[in-house]
Amino acid sequence: MIQFILRHPVSVSLAVLIHIVVVVAVAVQWESTPHAIKISSQGDTPQTTQSVKQMQQMKTFAVDSKAVEEKLAQIKEQEEAKKAEQKRLAALSEKEKRKLAELKKQQELEKKRADEAKRLAEQQKRKADAEKRKADEAKRLADIQKQRVEAEKKRAETERAKAEKLRKEAQLAEKKKQEAKEQIAKAEQQRKAEEAKRKAIEAEIAKKAAEKEKLQAATLQAKMEQEQAQQKAALQQQMAAEEAMQRELQKRQQLLSLKETYISSIAAKVKDNWRTPARISEQAQCELDITQSPGGRVTSVKVVNCNQFANEQFKQAAEKAVYRSEPLPKPPVPELFERNIKFVFKP
Repeated sequence: MIQFILRHPVSVSLAVLIHIVVVVAVAVQWESTPHAIKISSQGDTPQTTQSVKQMQQMKTFAVDSKAVEEKLAQIKEQEEAKKAEQKRLAALSEKEKRKLAELKKQQELEKKRADEAKRLAEQQKRKADAEKRKADEAKRLADIQKQRVEAEKKRAETERAKAEKLRKEAQLAEKKKQEAKEQIAKAEQQRKAEEAKRKAIEAEIAKKAAEKEKLQAATLQAKMEQEQAQQKAALQQQMAAEEAMQRELQKRQQLLSLKETYISSIAAKVKDNWRTPARISEQAQCELDITQSPGGRVTSVKVVNCNQFANEQFKQAAEKAVYRSEPLPKPPVPELFERNIKFVFKP
């Protein structure tokens, strides 16, 4: 069905249009008929009016049919034009087919001619190849003959060259033999001279070795004596340093003892100038920090580090005892003098 519609679209469209017109006409007539029946059941006057209306409806229908006929005629003309075009195209297609057939025959003829020409060309080529092979074979044989002649010539030249080489080698060998004799004689003379020279050198070496050994022994002896002297000097220096250190230690111990004696003499003098006030505990003690001048004059006194038994009266009495001890005792040697003197005071 679909294929039929695709092949005849104009006819199908025309048929559909006709069916639509028929349906519309039937519908219009169907609507007009009930009015005519309804009016006919009444009096004469209404009947005349209704007949007029019915004639008007039929006139309208006749106009529509004419338009449909015109449309159908137009569609028919288009269909006929299309058929005429199809015939024209068919005739043209037949003409093209004939042209294609003639062209194909011409191409086949050309192909046969080309094949024949190709066959003849191949035949000529095979003939030319055969001639070329013959010429190549003749050339190859000529080359072989030429190579043989050249080989013979080269072999003869090689034999002559070998003979000449052997002759030259014999001459050279004789010359080398003579030169070898001369070199042997010369080498023998040189060997004897070198042997005498070697013996002289060995004697000189032995002499120098003896002198070197003697010199080494003397050098070793001098080195040993030098090392002994250095060791002795180092030992003496070490002993001197130890003695100096010992003297320094003794001096420090003496100074320390003198310093203790010096501080003890100051503490004794302060104790001698002590005046015991009332209500002083026998267990009271403080550290006296005294600053003095080189002449033994007291410049300041600080009572510090007192224990729990030292009251204020004890501290004041200790300070007064220091001032009463002016001038303080001088050190046994000036280098023991110290501007600040500290000692524990306990009366």
